[in-house]
Amino acid sequence: MKQNSNNRNIRAAIARALPKKLTVPMKEEFIYSQMGGENLDDTIGSISILLMIGAVLGAILVFYFLHSPLYALGAAVGIFFGGIILLRSMLSMFADSVAAKIEKVLPDMLLLMAANLRAGMIPENSFIASMKPEFGKLNYLLNKAAIETQAGKNFSEALLEMNDMTNSEFFKDSVRIISEGIRSGAELHLILENLASNLLRNESIRNDMRAQVKSYSLFIFIAATLAAPLLYGVSSFLIGILDQVGATTGGSTAATNLPSGTLGLFSGFTLPHISVTLVITVAIINVIITTASSALLGGILNTGKAKNGLKNVPVYVVIGIGIFLVVRFGVSTLFASSSLTSGVSGGF
Repeated sequence: MKQNSNNRNIRAAIARALPKKLTVPMKEEFIYSQMGGENLDDTIGSISILLMIGAVLGAILVFYFLHSPLYALGAAVGIFFGGIILLRSMLSMFADSVAAKIEKVLPDMLLLMAANLRAGMIPENSFIASMKPEFGKLNYLLNKAAIETQAGKNFSEALLEMNDMTNSEFFKDSVRIISEGIRSGAELHLILENLASNLLRNESIRNDMRAQVKSYSLFIFIAATLAAPLLYGVSSFLIGILDQVGATTGGSTAATNLPSGTLGLFSGFTLPHISVTLVITVAIINVIITTASSALLGGILNTGKAKNGLKNVPVYVVIGIGIFLVVRFGVSTLFASSSLTSGVSGGF
């Protein structure tokens, strides 16, 4: 037990040693995601230790293969801070997912609480009676507020504390309105019913908007993830053929065989030699950039946030590179009988 306590203290000390600009937002994302446990310093410290170990191992591997201390240091820094950025992005997506689940069941909870009030319950009891396991993530927040209320805290204050545990603006606005209604002595059941009605109307509007932008998202997916890799695959193969033509003709082309007077200022110009491998490498990099950008743009169109498209980036990139390689293989197979296509694959 003492050893475990010492380990927790070490992990917490590591978390506290990190910049607050880094740890405070991370703690908020853990809370919004309903993850991380009660001791967030311990959780962040454990993650930091794992990232440090990964950074050291990465630096050792880079130094072993490249024999460069500078590259090794860059790899260590990149792995550590890259891991933190990736963690923040994942936590942010989890937090948004939790908020969406809360907003989905919030109208049902408000209507249930309004029905309890109409049945003669006081606000505190109607709130507790509205707690249902079916509400999932929302029930977690309700349980926290109920515990605080039963411990003696003012009911409206306990409600407002729930706003610190989610990033759902709809939920926060609803809680503020309910708390203000309790303090002013208004007809709370009418407030709850109107809130539920407005939330359902907003959800219907958002669903209509999502349906309208689906066509744009589909167009971007087809253009960037399907069509672009296909064109890159065909064009890179054609460049390989031209390179082979130049090699078999001793570097001469139709342009170099023309009389010098017909080319004017470009009569002495010769095209530089570009290897097929370089063309394929540049094409793959462009495919990765294009497909990743299309995933982020899809997140903006569908949810208004680019980070919500991060989960699609690996899928889009794999599809794009797969299409690129399949197209090159297919075209190479189609023209395999031609002597010009030998060696065009460039190692890919």
